[in-house]
Amino acid sequence: MTRKQQRQLFILFVFFSLLFLFRVVTLTSDTDSLSSSLWSSSEAGTGNVRIARGSKSNRSDERRDRKRNDIPSSNHQAEGNNLIACDKNKGESTELLSIPEFWDKRNKCSHYFKNDTIFFHVGKAGGGTVGFSLDKYKIAISKNHPAPRSQSVQQLMEGPEPASLIINVRDPVDRFVSAFQWRMIVLCSPDDKRKRNSNGAAQRPHQQCKDSPAYNKEEKMLREKYKSSPSALGEALCEESGKRTAAVEDASMIGHSLQLVQWLDFLVEPELIAEVTENGIRDFMALPLEKQKGNDSPLFEQHLDQLSLSLLEQRYGREVATRIIESTPQTVRASEQKKEMWEHSSVQFNNSTKPPPLTKLGECCLSRHLEKDYRLIQSMLGDVDEEGVLIEPLGNAHPVIGNACKWGSDEQQKLCRADLRSILTRRAVYLDHSEGTCSEVVSRMQ
Repeated sequence: MTRKQQRQLFILFVFFSLLFLFRVVTLTSDTDSLSSSLWSSSEAGTGNVRIARGSKSNRSDERRDRKRNDIPSSNHQAEGNNLIACDKNKGESTELLSIPEFWDKRNKCSHYFKNDTIFFHVGKAGGGTVGFSLDKYKIAISKNHPAPRSQSVQQLMEGPEPASLIINVRDPVDRFVSAFQWRMIVLCSPDDKRKRNSNGAAQRPHQQCKDSPAYNKEEKMLREKYKSSPSALGEALCEESGKRTAAVEDASMIGHSLQLVQWLDFLVEPELIAEVTENGIRDFMALPLEKQKGNDSPLFEQHLDQLSLSLLEQRYGREVATRIIESTPQTVRASEQKKEMWEHSSVQFNNSTKPPPLTKLGECCLSRHLEKDYRLIQSMLGDVDEEGVLIEPLGNAHPVIGNACKWGSDEQQKLCRADLRSILTRRAVYLDHSEGTCSEVVSRMQ
């Protein structure tokens, strides 16, 4: 190789070496700048949350180390970068997204509250509608139905972390009658032509019915003993009927017959109240399903929208929570869907088989049979009931019961209290034992 060729090779070597060094320095600088930008953007608005959305390894570290209280927890933090928490995989992972990104179906986001918010879905009281409403806003809470789960009750009594309890409340007599009618629909009769299936009848009662030895016994009792009439069972529950003992046992057999005081026994029974610790129940929120006198329909949807807003407000503050609610896609907020939400299957399939209204005697005796539930509802109004006490509240109930309507806006609290009072007002005349037996009370009404 000549000296000239050697010189040319040396020059090429130096050139490519310098080019390589230049690219390394440039890439390193760009990476540091991008990383610094991502981290500073995240830290500026989220407090302890450190999520670099451009880095898979950082997301893995965050998922492993994240605590539930590390997500944006104040209005100021959320507004700092307009990001909200997108919970995924049952709350096991979270990333911060803009509100429009949160609603993008491809991101599969939810607001995960299951660790500290429990919903007691009381049967035949609008509980299915509550679920639809929360799903609409992608809010996930722990749901108990058709009865409280021991794990949820334990958390509400002793923690380890404080939890909020939500419960839907309907007039106990109305709920009992609705349960009676619903069981007559979903249980198979001897000559039933529908498909006999223990599962699916609640969703498709026009096609399927529930069939098992226990269901058959319940159906026979309702159809033969009480002639498919809630009034007949109600009148058998009268003290003066001579049939009360057996009727009480029969009433307890009806699906969805679990009373409010049974759902909330740990807040009602003194020996159980004594076991509730400061790490147990934090908030108690009632959702009344009641058609007040003068209104064409219940104002239940207002309670439900306020519930979603209240839950989101706890996490993000009022302004951001309102923005999230208002940004709900129009396809989800369609008025027809909202109308259908609260019309449960029991309404849709009850019209053709609805029995005559309760007799006054049946109504009175059912009211007295369910008296503890009415007294519990009175206790939910607390000690600040400006309009006076309609019936005697439960003695020694847990103080949190009196906070049932102390959530949401001032308007929401007033509406909640008005709905509960409306329930009591309609039945108070029957619950005054000084007026004598139900037969005597009813005779004076005629």
